Amino acid sequence: MSLTEICRQIGIHKSKGYSILNALGQHDLISRDSDTKAYSLGPALIPLGSKVREKLDINVLAKDHLQKLANETKATVLFGIVSNDQFYVAGKYDGNATMSVTVRQYHFLHITHGAHGKAIFAHLDEEEQQRIMASNDVFFYGDSKSLDKKRLKKELKACREKGYAVDNGEVTDGLKAVSAPVFDHNNRVMAGIALVGTFSEDKIPCFGEKTAAVAKMISKQAGAEME
Repeated sequence: MSLTEICRQIGIHKSKGYSILNALGQHDLISRDSDTKAYSLGPALIPLGSKVREKLDINVLAKDHLQKLANETKATVLFGIVSNDQFYVAGKYDGNATMSVTVRQYHFLHITHGAHGKAIFAHLDEEEQQRIMASNDVFFYGDSKSLDKKRLKKELKACREKGYAVDNGEVTDGLKAVSAPVFDHNNRVMAGIALVGTFSEDKIPCFGEKTAAVAKMISKQAGAEME
């Protein structure tokens, strides 16, 4: 596509479009033909695309386990890919025909949002944790102003011990969630499972253990070394 066509479709001025394309070109994310002056996708996207494909393949392999978890708990199960401080919902599985969580497939949430945020954050390395906390944009309890570091520390420890994290209606009143991390072949967090519903508080331990077990199973499929 030409610079003019790109800017027209996006709705930005040509000078701004040229500046953005030039920056992307410096990292080989786009290429520019010297004869036609047209832009196309660059070679640097190949390894990035491969990483995305690997993660989405896990979603395909895991879908039966995730649907079974949703059916057993009569709740909604979200499978999210972790990328650029976001939790991208790659799969949504409903176990209740009369009620479903409004989060759509391909929607994204912040990496620290609620239960999945605690589950993911608990297994990041210290440098990553410090970087995220330094931004002051953390949503473990909904509003970033509600952050309780002392309480969070205890919950992160419990998550590492039990294998799952909990949101007992803090983010959305009446809506509970349990979540567990999924690891890749390098034993790094690549995704997360969030089981969400209006189930009673006494079901949290049982649902948490079930979610952690499925997350462990998927992690093994991804090549992670699990105990």
